[in-house]
Amino acid sequence: MTLTKISMPDAIRIETVRRRGAEIGDLLGSDKFASLGSDLESVFRDGYQVKFLTINGAKNLLRLKFDQEADLDYTETEQGLSGISMDEAQVEAFRPILSDNCRLEQEPGGSYQILWV
Repeated sequence: MTLTKISMPDAIRIETVRRRGAEIGDLLGSDKFASLGSDLESVFRDGYQVKFLTINGAKNLLRLKFDQEADLDYTETEQGLSGISMDEAQVEAFRPILSDNCRLEQEPGGSYQILWV
């Protein structure tokens, strides 16, 4: 299945309302999601891919989705973000979100890193 590509600000809005427990019905007709148009329901239900992910965007998504904070739960390196603790379900939820300019890899100790290419 091909996921809809959305902007980073749209991803932040989606994850913020998910975190607050909102349902798709709460979002329909909201001006905050007008940029998604008819894709809103599939983005909310099936997921999405960020068009272009920056390091700060990844930090925001890790905070919103998994309560992980930079410098507490993982570190920023020259190549990306390292030492991210994720279980298999979190990896499966996060990997499709990543844009084509980065990738999620498991590190030797079992944690994960996001590398920008």
